[in-house]
Amino acid sequence: MDKTWEQRSAEEGFARYPYRLEVRGSPETIAWPDVCANCGAGSSERLWIRKAFYRQGRGRHYHGTGYRVVSMNVPFCAACAARHRETLPRVSFLRRYRWFLLNPAHIATIGCAVLLWMTRPSVLAMPADRTAALAAWGLPAIFVLGMLWTIGVTWWMSRPDRFEPRTETSLACDISHDVSEFFDRRRYVYGFRNKTFADAFERANHDRVWTNRDRKRMLKRSTLAAVLFLGGLIIARLLLWYSQGR
Repeated sequence: MDKTWEQRSAEEGFARYPYRLEVRGSPETIAWPDVCANCGAGSSERLWIRKAFYRQGRGRHYHGTGYRVVSMNVPFCAACAARHRETLPRVSFLRRYRWFLLNPAHIATIGCAVLLWMTRPSVLAMPADRTAALAAWGLPAIFVLGMLWTIGVTWWMSRPDRFEPRTETSLACDISHDVSEFFDRRRYVYGFRNKTFADAFERANHDRVWTNRDRKRMLKRSTLAAVLFLGGLIIARLLLWYSQGR
């Protein structure tokens, strides 16, 4: 079936996975089988896998944060989970927090701190008049707010750098960015390395698998919505023209 740009982009990134499946709904709402994603044996525990997807082409914008976090709780057997923990790369403190500590935005943090220190003597010397005190403490309060705002935003924007690294074991199952379109609910493409797990995952979510029939239905809805939108614009324009003519 015809693929959208989002779908092609997701599948191109999953070229190394022999089994792929597109499923409706977020990873928190789908069914995960009791099968190890790495070896196909029975699972005994789950591993949280988090990925951050940043802004990309074709109008996909993540307002406010600049990225969207996708998490999935993937089942693994005890042996594979232990192997994952053994091979987990050790990330130093500086490497994990370097984007937060060395972020250029902290120039504003330092500037607000300097201005706060410079205005402190004059504020403390103000008379104990309620109106004057409120006016005097307004400027330092703005500086404190600026410091907290800059630190908070920088901490949030550097959050993906603090995610747990992936290992060869945890890469047995992967997820793409949201490939849905404007008039559709969220959809993700999943990549699997193990056929047993891929088949079990498909059986557990057979009613959510995206098919060619779903694609045609979505195109009809999009076409109808576009026609209604254009029709509404034309009617609004005719009404405006009629009211101005009178």
